[in-house]
Amino acid sequence: MKISGSGRLSEGEINDSLDVSGSVKIEGDFKCTGFRSSGSMRGDGNLTVLGDIRSSGSFRIKGNLQGDGNAKFSGSGSAGGNVSIKGELGSSGSFRAGNKVEALQGIRFSGSASVQGGLNSQKNIDMEGSAIISGDINGDNVYIGTRMSRAKKMLKQPFKVNGNILAQNKVNITGTLVDGDVKGRDIRLGQGTEILGAVYYVDNFEKHQKTKLTNEPIQISEEDL
Repeated sequence: MKISGSGRLSEGEINDSLDVSGSVKIEGDFKCTGFRSSGSMRGDGNLTVLGDIRSSGSFRIKGNLQGDGNAKFSGSGSAGGNVSIKGELGSSGSFRAGNKVEALQGIRFSGSASVQGGLNSQKNIDMEGSAIISGDINGDNVYIGTRMSRAKKMLKQPFKVNGNILAQNKVNITGTLVDGDVKGRDIRLGQGTEILGAVYYVDNFEKHQKTKLTNEPIQISEEDL
């Protein structure tokens, strides 16, 4: 189904992809096999997509977003509830979520992000730009601010995590305030990072001279990871 002008859709389900190049408002819960938009999309309920989600314009729903494929936002993306993606989630613009975000194959934010729940992935979680995460971050490897420019490193902590960071392998973070614990196999804390909780590592620990720790790092066994 293609919408190239302005339109409204009632709640329901279509056995087709929804392709928007104009503006559309969905009045209720909606389900489709794919979603692509280069215009404006507004939804009053939940959106379920059985394939990929791609938006380069303005995307905003009041409910939950669920996708069976990958999801990519290069404009602004916002969901009032949970975001659950079976593939990879990427955003290079502005991304907002009113609850937790899960993307099984990886999460990458290179613009600004605000998540009112935690982040969860079986693969890598990689954040650049700026972010406020109000919950725990769980991933295989967690990278935050590792490619910041020298000028941006002078700014005070563009990344804030109001929870714990838990990685199965590496944690590499710069310019990040964490008000919980950090745990991983190998941990590197870069310039401008502050950890208010405890730091637990299995193999390697490294920190910048301008990193602030409330507690001394603790080496743990692999079984405790």
